[in-house]
Amino acid sequence: MGIAGKIFNRLYNDSVSDRVEYKSLVQAYENQELKRQIKLIRGKKIRVVFVCHRPQVWDALKTVFEACAADDAFEPYIVTIPNKKELPGKGFAHEEYVSEGAEEFFKDYPCTVINGYDSETGRWFDLQSLEPDYVFFQTPYDICRPPEYKSDVLCLYTKLCYVHYGMPFMGGFIAEESFPISFLKHTYFHFAEFREMKDYYVDRVAPNPIHSDSRVVLTGYPKLDGVEKYHGCDNTTWKYHGDDKRFRIMWTPRWSNEENNCTFFEYKDLLPNYVIGKDKAELLFRPHPQMFKEFYAKKEMTKQEIIDYRKLFGAHDNLSVDKERNYLPSFYSSDVLITDESSIIPEYFLTGKPVIFTYKETHFNKFAERLSEGFYMAASFDDIKKYTEMLMAGEDPKKELRREIISDSFYLPEKGAGYEIKEQIKADFMR
Repeated sequence: MGIAGKIFNRLYNDSVSDRVEYKSLVQAYENQELKRQIKLIRGKKIRVVFVCHRPQVWDALKTVFEACAADDAFEPYIVTIPNKKELPGKGFAHEEYVSEGAEEFFKDYPCTVINGYDSETGRWFDLQSLEPDYVFFQTPYDICRPPEYKSDVLCLYTKLCYVHYGMPFMGGFIAEESFPISFLKHTYFHFAEFREMKDYYVDRVAPNPIHSDSRVVLTGYPKLDGVEKYHGCDNTTWKYHGDDKRFRIMWTPRWSNEENNCTFFEYKDLLPNYVIGKDKAELLFRPHPQMFKEFYAKKEMTKQEIIDYRKLFGAHDNLSVDKERNYLPSFYSSDVLITDESSIIPEYFLTGKPVIFTYKETHFNKFAERLSEGFYMAASFDDIKKYTEMLMAGEDPKKELRREIISDSFYLPEKGAGYEIKEQIKADFMR
């Protein structure tokens, strides 16, 4: 059996239900193709729908939306929805949905914005009534959406497109969970951030009778569009500026202990106390939005411990918490990032600034392995102190290596990834 057959069997087992699903999807694509030809003949616009629940990750799709909105051939829509939360003792086996603020965030966007959920009646907006040609979700987790918004339903009447919400950085079982086949097998377009990710998509979903390699497209990552404007910027989140400016340390620990790659508890006291004693340094702590919710839910921190820890950062003039939605100004105005495994590392790496990487267990994908050659790897707090002192003294022996890695590893199209993605959709519709 060749690779296509093996992966087809992984996506569609030889069961009655899987054979029915496969045949239904083939028939659905044929129906969609007929509708496309009719719309093209009639000169109709390309209708793209962005289904959004989380404003914090909108940057992964923002420039795609902007490119579509700027092109007269397109008609973009935004449908805002709440997200199903994992509940103690129930997991996701319930129908309770909680707003993450999408309806408020997008209400004044320059397009038709539809509230996809009526909390009073519990009714969901019928996406099919929009007759979308292409649909983007922000995340690939069908388990967090109602039945009518799951990928196996939508793929029967529209073409699902996917841009991952974070820059892919981890491999192994974490990647398996972050790129679920149950979603990807229903996706028509996969837009890849870099070469290794294109290969990953091709290996994961492309060689089967439904997908083709041509629908796995290297476009770059929309979050990186326009980052050049942040070079040389300052940020008022930092407390010292001008002649008083101190060495700026940013800290972004992982939000969960489940994969044994979070080092927050190892350094949550050591790092702030170390900086408190430095009159030429300041620390900006940026917790993941889920961090303290996760630690409290897993009983790793009490409510009072979380309150006290936040108070610590407000009690010293060289400690602070970054609460801004946009983290790029903080990145580009910092001097070093101390972090463990996170999808924001590639975005920081692109600044050219040094990364002190703290670790217990690593789960790098091939892209991360290449970037890690430019990290200062810290297995202990003594390592953190050693590298911090070295950088504060103006020594950065991996600076040129990082420049080489950036040049070789990142795909940054001239007009931006959002434009590239829009053009791929347009070419597919207009062919």
